[in-house]
Amino acid sequence: MKKSVIMALALIMLAGCAKKNESGKEMQKSYQVALDDSIKNVTFKIDSCNDVAKSLQDKIANLLPEFRAVSKAREVEGYMIFQGWENRYPLQNTSIVARLSESRQLELIGVLKGGEFDRIRVSVPSQTAETAAVPFDQALNYRQGGLNTVLFTGPEADSVAQLIADNELNPITVTFLNGGRTTGTWKMDHDNAKMITMTYLLYSANKDHKRLEQESLKLGEKLKLLRQHQVSEKDKAHEAEKERK
Repeated sequence: MKKSVIMALALIMLAGCAKKNESGKEMQKSYQVALDDSIKNVTFKIDSCNDVAKSLQDKIANLLPEFRAVSKAREVEGYMIFQGWENRYPLQNTSIVARLSESRQLELIGVLKGGEFDRIRVSVPSQTAETAAVPFDQALNYRQGGLNTVLFTGPEADSVAQLIADNELNPITVTFLNGGRTTGTWKMDHDNAKMITMTYLLYSANKDHKRLEQESLKLGEKLKLLRQHQVSEKDKAHEAEKERK
């Protein structure tokens, strides 16, 4: 009787060990499948990033011939401006112009004749966008010869340029503001709208291309770690299999 009980307990323990080993094997297999899926997913994202980046490279290559590089002794750094505007800038009348700095940052320069301002608001039939205020400092906001010139950069200036680009063929009104008070208005002509549109398109393509390059690098590092982990897990599974045998 005692022998029968001992044998029964031994069989139960053996069955439990077998079940545990089988469960561990299944878990390992499921984890390896999940790793494979993650690697495929990241690889797909990298390929997608590279495809879009290539498309943006082609777009940039097509746009660049439309721009002229300008470098003047009195300027702190050079810039790029849409062709035909290299001789029309600096502005001598109320208007706004767009250019790209050497680091490919979008810059909007507004000029108001006979008045003062620290920001601009752009209005189209159903939408408006406004720059951040730039205080009078004789650097980015200066006055000379009856003209007030202000240079705008940053997310708000980007939004203003994008609104113009999205509405190149629509009526566009520029309002000059000083401390929230309107000090001048100007109806944008088509030449200005086209120049700002083209500048924004080049700026946007450069910005997106840089972002995709960074994203692709991050995904590449992630893929490298996943593949290292995959090899490690396969080695563990192989060792576990040898122990089971």
